[in-house]
Amino acid sequence: MTHDITGRYAQVDGARVYYDVCGEGIPLICIHMGWACSLQWHYFMPLMAAAGFRVIAPDLPGHAKSMPVNWKPFRKMPDYAEWVWHFIETVCPGEQPVVCGSGIGGDMTLQLACNHPGGIRAGMAFESAARTGSISFLSSYADPHTFPGFHALTDNASTSAMYYPCDPLKVLESKWQHRATYQETCVADMDAWNDHDVRDKLHQIQCPIFLFKGEADYHIPEQAVMETLAGIPNGLGEGGIAKGMGHLIMMEQPEQLAEACLAFLRRRQIIG
Repeated sequence: MTHDITGRYAQVDGARVYYDVCGEGIPLICIHMGWACSLQWHYFMPLMAAAGFRVIAPDLPGHAKSMPVNWKPFRKMPDYAEWVWHFIETVCPGEQPVVCGSGIGGDMTLQLACNHPGGIRAGMAFESAARTGSISFLSSYADPHTFPGFHALTDNASTSAMYYPCDPLKVLESKWQHRATYQETCVADMDAWNDHDVRDKLHQIQCPIFLFKGEADYHIPEQAVMETLAGIPNGLGEGGIAKGMGHLIMMEQPEQLAEACLAFLRRRQIIG
């Protein structure tokens, strides 16, 4: 069976949003990293579709083919995550999806698990922790004229934390993917990244959570991942450090990531 990826549009919070779909079955929402788009998941989506998921990957508002909500980017992570919740209610209402995300998408996954504890079956957060924030100097560079070298920064930021040696075509692909988003949105993504903090809400989590961080990703300290796992109640948290992987975990080693995710979902009896 082939698992082709097809594109669709929906209206969420008054804005037109683009999303990719692959497969049939339990909905799996894949939330991309900051500055990027749904293309990040194209290696991963067919693998999860083959395991019985309807994989849904949106372009976040203001990214690639999705319009911004009220023509302004999100700067607060709880607001960003609520938009994802509204997206879920629109494209798979009442289906209680599995949610996964990486970077700011991982932050949104944890936000949803804390703030909508009965709304998702499981969360898988990559390159994330209960508290994030490491790039604070960008807040004043939302307008292109304030930072003419922003594209060079984008190329470096999107590839420097990958695990090397890495397929050079994937390195180049990551650069092009991250060039598709307007500078103001990129800066706002980092503001949201710096705003994320659910340390005092981890006790509200009611679903299984899988945290996975590539060992080469310097954006997230290993200690932050382990402390987050320790703060998730009732043995619902598991995961750790992904050897041989970096920041672009879903592109660098999609087969190994899918294998780890499916093993987690089987252990937690989300799938058979």
